[in-house]
Amino acid sequence: MKQILPKLKQLNSHLSFLRKCFTKGGFRHVVRYINGIIALNKKTVKQISKASVDDVDQSLLNRILNGATFKQNELEERYIKKIEYFTKGYEISLIFDDTLVERNGKKVEEAQSHKDHTNNGFLTGHEFFTSVVYTSAIQLPLLPKLYSKNTDSKIEMASGLIGFVIERMKIHNVIFDSWYSDKNIIKKCMTKGIRVVCGIKANRNISLKRGEWLNLGEFSKDIADEEFEPYLIDEKEYKIADYAVKLNGIPKVKMLVSYEWNDKEERYNKAFHLISTNRKDTIAQIIRRYNARWFIETYHRDIKQNLGFAKLFLRKKEGIVRHAIFSSIAYAALKIFMFLRGLSMTIGECCAYLQDREMDDFIREIIEIEDKETRIKTFEEVFIRKSAKV
Repeated sequence: MKQILPKLKQLNSHLSFLRKCFTKGGFRHVVRYINGIIALNKKTVKQISKASVDDVDQSLLNRILNGATFKQNELEERYIKKIEYFTKGYEISLIFDDTLVERNGKKVEEAQSHKDHTNNGFLTGHEFFTSVVYTSAIQLPLLPKLYSKNTDSKIEMASGLIGFVIERMKIHNVIFDSWYSDKNIIKKCMTKGIRVVCGIKANRNISLKRGEWLNLGEFSKDIADEEFEPYLIDEKEYKIADYAVKLNGIPKVKMLVSYEWNDKEERYNKAFHLISTNRKDTIAQIIRRYNARWFIETYHRDIKQNLGFAKLFLRKKEGIVRHAIFSSIAYAALKIFMFLRGLSMTIGECCAYLQDREMDDFIREIIEIEDKETRIKTFEEVFIRKSAKV
């Protein structure tokens, strides 16, 4: 039997901030679309339309993705106020990165060849600049931005994101990998009193003494064993040496040369170089803050595997971007749902939990209809006649 999409009532209360960004009908269809990518196995416009308890024409959902009135700026403003509310009182980190989605086809707008660092090759599709507001209690994504040769560079996107966020909420840390370790980004944060914790590449030059510059990679190779100290941080073993160094165009920072023990291969991994712009930070604090960066990789995996981020095939740029935004909002709604109820689940488990619970409630509503004829008619309309259309 085909899947039926009941209204996810408990979840939908966390989507009410979207209401003023769409027309009345548009808001209703957006909520239905977000419900569909959360609760259905096949997360396509056609399937969401067919699975809806209330009949909805597929063209209406297509219009929401590709052409309906959409106040994105207002949505972004209202959403970040929601994020500020839920993260107030915690140490807040802004983490950003990028992720790839494979999409082939000559008519797919903005599809290009991108370097795939994970598989050490190239991939044709879309690249999104992504970001997460991270606390120890709740983690919420900001809206993803499509990157291509026709947009700002990712460094420009990162700089713009930092400016946008710090004007609207208090940020304590900005965390990113070595690809984004641009001196202007680091200086921008430092001038605002925001700590930067990031990786830096081995081809960078560092200065330990005024006027003397060394290649970081060569410097790391020449560090004597006795300069390293063993550390056990969150059940991981490291050997780490720390230094106060100057980078080109940046005031002195604390730098770690870190080796993490690899249990499987019974050896240390390659040297990893980390900096913190707060030189008073302990080694453990720097490692822990940087390790929080891996949460954004979990976020990428979850929206791709559970919320259709990488599965829906659309040709128009507007639809591609909107689908990415709705997937991220679906993720945020699930995170808020779990946070407010003290639930500890993965995103996939939460999707299944909501589907099962709401379907049980929906069936109970039908069973509790007092008039037998109305009860049977309702059951047939929802489960039998709809299934016959598949």
